[in-house]
Amino acid sequence: MAAKNTFTRIENRIVVCREYTELWQNYFTFFSEDMEDRLITEQMEKEFQNIMNVLALNHYKFSELCGEFMKNDAVILDILAQSDSLQTIKDMPEATRSKLMIEWHTTFIDMNKALGKLLAKLTPKQLQAMQGAPSA
Repeated sequence: MAAKNTFTRIENRIVVCREYTELWQNYFTFFSEDMEDRLITEQMEKEFQNIMNVLALNHYKFSELCGEFMKNDAVILDILAQSDSLQTIKDMPEATRSKLMIEWHTTFIDMNKALGKLLAKLTPKQLQAMQGAPSA
């Protein structure tokens, strides 16, 4: 009997989904404030680009392990493509930026729903082990 690939185990899928969702939330913090009066520094752009790079690099892994539990995981790349820099976001018309923020929120909700679906697949014993709770 062949050993099950540990990469596709439900516990690993949950870790990948949770980490990617947290990174997605950090990505949003860069443009969630009022952009019109905001001074964008080179350091802010670098940090924003770093988060975008990690999101883009890890998208395939996230899609393969968690995408089946989301409505549309491809929208992540669409949102990243629309927001290639903080300056681009700042220069967007307000309506376009608002639409982008709604798309981000909808995707964030979908990611959390996917995480919930993954967690629901755990047995109580697996859930307890992932939470680090002592056994009864």
